[in-house]
Amino acid sequence: MPVPEALNGLREAATRLVGPIRSQLGEFEILATVLNDLSARVDHQTGDRKLLEAMNTQESFAALLLAGQDGVDARNGTLPDDIDVESVLDNHIPPFARIRPDEWAAIDAGDVDSPKPPIRHTSAIGKAYEAREPLPSFDPENSQLEHFGAIADIIERGGIKQ
Repeated sequence: MPVPEALNGLREAATRLVGPIRSQLGEFEILATVLNDLSARVDHQTGDRKLLEAMNTQESFAALLLAGQDGVDARNGTLPDDIDVESVLDNHIPPFARIRPDEWAAIDAGDVDSPKPPIRHTSAIGKAYEAREPLPSFDPENSQLEHFGAIADIIERGGIKQ
């Protein structure tokens, strides 16, 4: 969720869980990472924007995704020189949530309309739960459904298709 604790929670999970698992077992992959419950604009310096931009641009975030791999220092947020930050992020952030540095610059310059990156806050999820109905039958036109489907595809494939 788009709160300051989100990155700290990911950092703790990466350094205390993911890194040790990879060190002991070797094969362990984070299939994708997606912010959820977004509600604020991303063309202003909101909390949602700051967290989404950090996830989409920073080496320190990429290092968390690769915690436990050789040469990756997740605690200090650094990658080995031979690992490209953009490639790591492309492989871990679904296309529907990926906003590259040049796109952030275009948003800030007013050259493009501000995107509404999913997964956004929607009361329909809670209402569907209360009605004990799956979201697709409760609200078949809900804009989030295609993104939930994309996440299901990522899980089924075992990663993001490039």
